[in-house]
Amino acid sequence: MIFPDQPAGQKPAITFCYRGFAANWGTRHVVASILEKAGHYVRQVKDGPVDLTADSVVWIWGNTNWYPGLYTQLTAMPRAQRPLVVLWHTEPLPPPRAACLPWPRLNWWEVAKFILRDSGATDVYTNYLVLRRWVKKGLPDVLVAATMGRCGFLSERGIVADWVPLGYEPSCGHDLGLPRDIDVLFLGAQDVPRRNRLLRSLRKNGIRIHAVGSYVDPSCWGEHRTELLNRTKILLNLARTPGEFPDLRLILGMANKALVISEPIYRPDPFVPGRHFISVSIDEMPEKIRYYLAHDEERASIGERAHRLITQDVTMERSVSRILDLLSVRAQQQALVQSGV
Repeated sequence: MIFPDQPAGQKPAITFCYRGFAANWGTRHVVASILEKAGHYVRQVKDGPVDLTADSVVWIWGNTNWYPGLYTQLTAMPRAQRPLVVLWHTEPLPPPRAACLPWPRLNWWEVAKFILRDSGATDVYTNYLVLRRWVKKGLPDVLVAATMGRCGFLSERGIVADWVPLGYEPSCGHDLGLPRDIDVLFLGAQDVPRRNRLLRSLRKNGIRIHAVGSYVDPSCWGEHRTELLNRTKILLNLARTPGEFPDLRLILGMANKALVISEPIYRPDPFVPGRHFISVSIDEMPEKIRYYLAHDEERASIGERAHRLITQDVTMERSVSRILDLLSVRAQQQALVQSGV
């Protein structure tokens, strides 16, 4: 990506904003590494204020609510002095009307964080309301959403977002060829009431489930996670809210060749139910789990197909390249406006 006012061969510096979690403080985000390999100078920060120049780029990962310092800094700058800002929104939003799904009810601690305007809040309403506040201030210049459902929700509210899915990268895992001695695994936060109800229901129906997940425990990340998933036959997807698309969980299962069995997802593109994962209602899930535990070849065939898709086509490198193209187009549009053409 070359900006119109930059010398040939010189790529803009990028300030990459990534909050991170307690289990991975200080780690370099894979997107920052991909951008560096593409020839950009990249500085990774947790929030603003930071030194910024008009010919640079601010790349925000995740959710605008995580970066209150950056918001204050950018909105205080004259537009002509702002760098280009791109947001790759990866956190949940309410479902679009087309999904015919109810809007989620918040649990008590989500309500508390919402009322307190906690910068760590990630409920769908905080995510949308803070993003809307940024949009009213003319930010970001390029908005990218990681799922089609989130793009649809934003479009219904007059907010244009391009769809660029999350992609596979090596830290998601790889096939270690280990014996798969865990029949069913759930990997995710253990403090979600709806999810815990579903897990209890499945266990009452005779399904043995190994459930782990933590934002602070390093054993749930990195090579420990890869080994765990390589020992797994079936990875369950049980969402925080009906129809939600937790794309990273599906990618993790596919990267390690565990069959993903999920409750129905609204617009799971680029994944196709029945081809890359199994979609089934909660009531029918116990029977489907037992079927695929008893049919090793069918289970392995779907896992292999999904693994090929994400490692060959749905990669983080391709997604980052797509966003760089969108940034380049936006930079050219701004240059035409400023030149009066």
